[in-house]
Amino acid sequence: MSKYKNIPRINISDRVWPDNEITESPTWCAVDLRDGNQALPNPMTPQQKKEYFNLLCEIGFKEIEVGFPSASEDDFQFCRDLIEQDMIPDDVVISVLTQARPHLISKTVDVLKGVKKAIIHVYIATSTLHMKYVFKKTEKDTIETIRDAVKQIKDESIAKLSESDIGLEFSPEEFTDTDIDFAVEICDEVVEQWNPKKDEKVILNLPATVERRPPTHYADMIELFNKKQAHRDNTIISIHSHNDMGCAVASSEMAVMAGASRVEGTLFGHGERTGNVDLVTMICNLQYMGVSTAIDFSNLDKISEVVSRITDFAINPRHPYAGDLVFTAFSGSHQDAIHKGIKQKDKLINDFGKWKIPYLHVDPFDFGRKFEKYIRINSQSGTGGIAHVLTLDFGIPELPRYLQVDLAKHVQAYADEQSRELGSEEVWNIFMNKYFCQDGELNLISFRPVPAEDNPSRVNGIVKAKYNGKEYKVSAEGNGPIASLIYSLQKLPISDFTLEDYDEGVIGKHSADAEAICIVCLKFNEEKQFSIGIGMGQNIDQAAAQAVVSAINLNF
Repeated sequence: MSKYKNIPRINISDRVWPDNEITESPTWCAVDLRDGNQALPNPMTPQQKKEYFNLLCEIGFKEIEVGFPSASEDDFQFCRDLIEQDMIPDDVVISVLTQARPHLISKTVDVLKGVKKAIIHVYIATSTLHMKYVFKKTEKDTIETIRDAVKQIKDESIAKLSESDIGLEFSPEEFTDTDIDFAVEICDEVVEQWNPKKDEKVILNLPATVERRPPTHYADMIELFNKKQAHRDNTIISIHSHNDMGCAVASSEMAVMAGASRVEGTLFGHGERTGNVDLVTMICNLQYMGVSTAIDFSNLDKISEVVSRITDFAINPRHPYAGDLVFTAFSGSHQDAIHKGIKQKDKLINDFGKWKIPYLHVDPFDFGRKFEKYIRINSQSGTGGIAHVLTLDFGIPELPRYLQVDLAKHVQAYADEQSRELGSEEVWNIFMNKYFCQDGELNLISFRPVPAEDNPSRVNGIVKAKYNGKEYKVSAEGNGPIASLIYSLQKLPISDFTLEDYDEGVIGKHSADAEAICIVCLKFNEEKQFSIGIGMGQNIDQAAAQAVVSAINLNF
């Protein structure tokens, strides 16, 4: 038998949320400075809190929970600093958390003196587990406590904060482990006690304080709550998901489909135990689905750096969107597909109507990421990935297939030997060591291609070279510079060879000063084997000569 009780289904008929699509962004409330901070082994210093607050404002958050000032002197002073130093932008609303206890409420109201606009967030335990076994309370006791707390918040706000715009948020903790009818009853009592003005809405934050249910259950509870509550026109349904089952993002997205219009969470999911819903992932997901979220993650690398530095937690390299490895391919087949997709990205947009690249569900440029991180080289890497690195970091044009295949063998062998990822410089060194060799058995002193006076398409190649220490001067005529070079070198006492393949291209950007690269594949008939050589330089003929010499030397 299972140690754990089966999770009871939510008794809801005619549910509609599975057919809904998210077309509008919910309101976002960042709780990093409260829920995120309280779960850090080393809580933020006041200066770090200010830096973090400014970061949240810069990227577009309009609601920020700044602390639990009645429970922490640091939080109290931080809140006072924000107000007294006029650090809160006019379009940003701060919120502060308090338990439903008279002395804590009074201190919470006091901390907000002088604020332009704020939300007082009060919570109370409503699950049987907490009410009965932690606090020894009944449902009746709990309703009376919260009714008195809301009345005190309203009365003291009117008395002490008459110049401020104060709103109310209420959280029944743990909502997803609370009887749904009791959750509706206590929330209705809160709204009625607050008695919102005609155009005012009370935030009812329905938290999955501990994730005990699958995402579909959370959505069912949100839809059912909305159907049952008495003051739908005067409330905002907010959610606050934790990640104990690893489903916080899915739970939050489904809850929004079910009618929630406000989401609380943290950047990268900081929070108690497995953390809060990760707002970076959820917001980027919605942006991918075409929803305008008003949050700017176009410089996600900078955001990641600030958050990881302040919290002293590194971003998981597999974190969606922000991780170092999430837009990276090591597998050869993946690398090849990405490489080919990037080369054809305009055609793909035309064919599919929108941006689409193999193995990349979003364009990393949207988040300030760069192409150089996409393909990284190890023993699993293939031809396309290796070619992509040479193109990206060294400007080498598309390599012929035979060279890609041969180079991949050398790179993979070296990576196996090193048992680690290789840097692009190492790939470049392998490329040069395996295919460029001017100082071998054959040393080219000079190559001068001279077009024939009576027929410029015919070229006389004049070659001076050393072979096995002996100097030679030979010449031959051919249909172009490369043919004349080959025919000239064939007059040396070298094993019989023929030109099997020839490719040329431009390194980097095309310009008058650009360097050429030439690649040749020679076939040595006696040994019946092939040798590949490369040459580079601003003179295409000399680059070709280097490539032929390299291939000959590397055959020995």
